[in-house]
Amino acid sequence: MNVVIDREELNGVHEFVLRIDGQRVGFLAFARPEVGLMRIEYVEVEPKLRGTGLGRQLVAKAVEFARDAKLRVVPICSYARAVIERDPALAETMR
Repeated sequence: MNVVIDREELNGVHEFVLRIDGQRVGFLAFARPEVGLMRIEYVEVEPKLRGTGLGRQLVAKAVEFARDAKLRVVPICSYARAVIERDPALAETMR
């Protein structure tokens, strides 16, 4: 099983896309409404793959991108907020 998460930005839509063996099975949608800010809008993983940690991987990848770009993370999505708040290494990006 080949799991890949890529950042894609097309026509104003910003996503991290989760693919398994080339098939899109999930995504994290985000916005950059102002300089220095990344807003995580929504996270979705195919129902049959929920509970496998793939959603958490999407959130971690987005936070890693935000950290590298020196962006503060604002999780609008309740799932993303819960993942970030439970992990001190991820939560530091919300400050």
